Amino acid sequence: MKSMTGFGRSELIEEGVTVSVQISSVNRKSLDIMCILPKEFQRLERQVVEKARNRIGRGRIQFSIEIKDERNESAGLPSDDQIDAGIARLKRITERHGGSIEITPQVVVDLARLLESEAIALPVEVVERLLMKCADAALEELVSMRENEGTVLREDLGNRCIVMKNTLNEVGRLAPEMVKKHRENLLGRLEQAGLKIDVEDERVLREIALFADRCDVSEEITRLYSHLGQFSDLLDKDEPVGRSIEFLIQEIAREINTIGGKSSSIDVSKSALSLKNELERIREQVANVE
Repeated sequence: MKSMTGFGRSELIEEGVTVSVQISSVNRKSLDIMCILPKEFQRLERQVVEKARNRIGRGRIQFSIEIKDERNESAGLPSDDQIDAGIARLKRITERHGGSIEITPQVVVDLARLLESEAIALPVEVVERLLMKCADAALEELVSMRENEGTVLREDLGNRCIVMKNTLNEVGRLAPEMVKKHRENLLGRLEQAGLKIDVEDERVLREIALFADRCDVSEEITRLYSHLGQFSDLLDKDEPVGRSIEFLIQEIAREINTIGGKSSSIDVSKSALSLKNELERIREQVANVE
């Protein structure tokens, strides 16, 4: 089991090029990957996204990628020699075409900007190699964090499932008492009303039978045991189970609501309420399961 929240980061430097990749993930009903690269490297986005798809089944994945050219940063502004060489070349070209040029401060500034913009382009092969390595390392860290949190989630969900089974055992013990209690109450009310009716009277037996049918929760209890068993099985699977558990929670909730609706016992109603509360805690945790 994996959580849908996590973080991973990696940074590599080679040939004056620095590439750093950060990946964060949060819960989401489906897989949503956001990856934006500089325009000149957009063709690599598909490869990065595909790496994430191969490792992650669900969640919102956000890539933060930074590519720095340390060579240009260290070079700074063009040197005096570069500017002098540029001015000399500019004069030669102008004179060759029969003209002349006045070297003003603005000309020097424009020339410096031109020389600065002629910085050597980033080596694509180096950037691609570093980017793929960083993406793999950051994804590995992200997945590891999601697995660690998933282990904690699995333990918590497993314990809550045990709590629900124990509560369901109590419902199974209390439910048959509802018919017995109703029979006692019915006969007591008849006696208080001064009506002497034989306990084997057909009308009394029919009333008790109808009540027993209305408040019978044996089928719901059986289905709940089955659902909780499936829940436990899902916790042990090695594949993403978040969606399956979410569907199962809906089925469990339906059975609990039916038990609560049929109950005529305060104790059974309390147990049904306890089951609801525990299921709601499970629902909150499952919202973060991949």
